[in-house]
Amino acid sequence: MLLKNRYRVIQTLGSGGFGETFLAEDTQMPSLRRCVVKQLKPIQNNPQIYQLVQERFQREAAILEELGGAHTQIPNLYAYFESDGQFYLVQEWIEGDTLTRKLLHQGFWNENQVRELLVNLLPVLSYVHTKHIIHRDIKPDNIIVRRQDGKPVLIDFGAVRESMATVLNSQGTPTSSIIIGTPGYMPSEQAAGRAMYGSDIYSLGITAIYLLTGKQPYELETDVQTGEIIWHNFASHVSPVLKQILDKAIRYHPRERYLSASDMIYDLQSTAQTIHPNVQETVPKTVQVAPTLLPPVTTTSKSRNSIFSASLIFAGIVGASALVFSLTKFSPLGIADKTPVTSNTATIKPSVNAVLPDTSIKSISNLPSSSYFLIDSAYAKQEAANKQLEQLKAKGYQQAGLFWIPNYPNLSGKELYAVHAGKFSTRDKCVDLLRNFGLQNEDAYCTFASLDASAPTDRFYFRQFSISLTPTPTPSSNTTLKNIINNNYSWLSQRPVTDADLKGKSALELDIMRNSIFARLGRRFDTPGLQSHFNQQSWYRPQYSPKEFDSSKFLSNLEMRNATYIDKYQTDNNLHYFK
Repeated sequence: MLLKNRYRVIQTLGSGGFGETFLAEDTQMPSLRRCVVKQLKPIQNNPQIYQLVQERFQREAAILEELGGAHTQIPNLYAYFESDGQFYLVQEWIEGDTLTRKLLHQGFWNENQVRELLVNLLPVLSYVHTKHIIHRDIKPDNIIVRRQDGKPVLIDFGAVRESMATVLNSQGTPTSSIIIGTPGYMPSEQAAGRAMYGSDIYSLGITAIYLLTGKQPYELETDVQTGEIIWHNFASHVSPVLKQILDKAIRYHPRERYLSASDMIYDLQSTAQTIHPNVQETVPKTVQVAPTLLPPVTTTSKSRNSIFSASLIFAGIVGASALVFSLTKFSPLGIADKTPVTSNTATIKPSVNAVLPDTSIKSISNLPSSSYFLIDSAYAKQEAANKQLEQLKAKGYQQAGLFWIPNYPNLSGKELYAVHAGKFSTRDKCVDLLRNFGLQNEDAYCTFASLDASAPTDRFYFRQFSISLTPTPTPSSNTTLKNIINNNYSWLSQRPVTDADLKGKSALELDIMRNSIFARLGRRFDTPGLQSHFNQQSWYRPQYSPKEFDSSKFLSNLEMRNATYIDKYQTDNNLHYFK
């Protein structure tokens, strides 16, 4: 078979409800380069639907081209075309074995192999998420270990298949009629049509457990009280540290999982040297389970399948959408500190020539014994530091403060006043604020400060995120929707909005800002201008009519508070653009 008079099919690699996948050779290349051709069929034969499918297919193909062209662990897109009412993708052929095949041939994976896989694959996932893309179908069959270099390659993104399932709902608006994902590997929120970045992390965690235990998800029991998967009894060869990391990745509730792939990378790398020395490198043939005094209440896999089937039935009714949070890319190699780190054993004291801070700042008794600080800047003179501190508080950072760096002996020892936007009990909380704060100061970073000189240094720069730092100009009064830059308002789901965030913005931008809270949760809009704007956003996955959305409780308390706050600000200042 010759497709488009160019691609000669060698063999069929797979088939399913959306079409077939072929291994082919490109007859118009001198090398007869091999490639993968995916044939995709819309589920409805309707001219109106076909045009919608065509538009979505082209948009998703463009995304695949961008992803594959920028990352070596995502297949390149060579071409796409349409023929006889069907759609085709031509992608790079990855020579290697899927994780499923490798497990069948080589047996269970040991802990070091799984750690290496995760550390190599999580940066790929982080990069994908920075492009506002959710894979939606991570599983052993969709990860190929490339024979050339042993690197894992992520294949078969779900969004293209979802475009084939476009239908019109009762209101005449396009929506997806199916849920993309594999039962067992996708979490409950994805089965209900609300995939989010944490859904991919869940799927990767389940994949890692499969490699360690050889157990498919349907073979594992679930705690009926918490919804958590019970798998430790099949993994006596796995260290408690890795078990804890994977447990966090597969939490039932999305908010209890890792906030981003970069956070999971950090835990894997920071605990790489803490694996118990008795952990075996190979999996024993017989797995012994230690007796438990109070075993959790469990349900059989059969019951679990019934629960999951119910979720899928519900999901088929409500359709699919993606709840998009702003997650970011972490460099596993890190970024070198601009400030030298002090010895872990020596306490740094100010030199006799140092500019001494005032008593309140100099006094160690006023300092927390340890804390994470979001550092904005550092100054040799306290007067300059105080001015910067005043500016931060004027912007709404009421927890801002400053301290004398040598008072914390685990830091660099530089005789400077550090100005911080806030202090936090955990690293995650500091990094959460850094995601947005760094947009106005790309040199900002989170650091762990301790009065214990032997405490480890932990510093995370905003530059370790992969976020566009191009500022969004304030639209003029005659700005059209097309001229508004695609601003990233996902932070409205992460921190309270203040007047400082709203000041200087036009009525049009404020309307878009407020409604982006709803758009990110899949809401459609009756206002043509708003709907047109969000249709142009790559992250937008419309699913719910205004009536369906407003009758459901999709918004978190913070999101509801922010939407109300912006609306009141607009009313008070007569800044509503859409009537």
